[in-house]
Amino acid sequence: MPAIVKLLAPLALIATLTGAVWKRDGMRSLNDAPTMRAAMTVDEQVDQAATAIVARHQRVSSRADTTRRTTMDGVYTTAQATSGSDVFAAQCRSCHTPTAHTGPPFRNKWYGRTLGELFGYLRREMPKNEPGSMSDDEYAKALAYLLRMNGMPAGDEPLVADSAALHRIRLDSVRAAPSTPGTRR
Repeated sequence: MPAIVKLLAPLALIATLTGAVWKRDGMRSLNDAPTMRAAMTVDEQVDQAATAIVARHQRVSSRADTTRRTTMDGVYTTAQATSGSDVFAAQCRSCHTPTAHTGPPFRNKWYGRTLGELFGYLRREMPKNEPGSMSDDEYAKALAYLLRMNGMPAGDEPLVADSAALHRIRLDSVRAAPSTPGTRR
């Protein structure tokens, strides 16, 4: 029995004995099939439940490994950040200094969150005198400039003004781990 199955077995036993529903993982609720419960030993029930949990974990981990990047992976271009500096000067500087959005205050508020969250905040709340008045491209450029000011490296591809894509990029101070099957970040 794999180590993870042994680790999850107590949780799986509790879930199995309480008749937890495993429909997402292809396992029917034991409450839905009372004859199935009677025909299986406790060890078989634990093995079946643990296998379902492991299978779900592997699917979720695999999906996360292929879609997650961090801002340390170079998610904007130098040209985009330079344009973002111009956007910042025209739209933001009247209320904010560039240093107000760098260092510990920025890290404490945004690290560990996604670029999609920050992009959404900028679109909803900025500029303060006329929120939402800039184009999505201008918000993406301003965001690239914020990343550069916070020491995030530039890359070869521009930052896209697509919320779904930006929600797959985490603000971080370390590079994403290489994706390999069975590894976790």
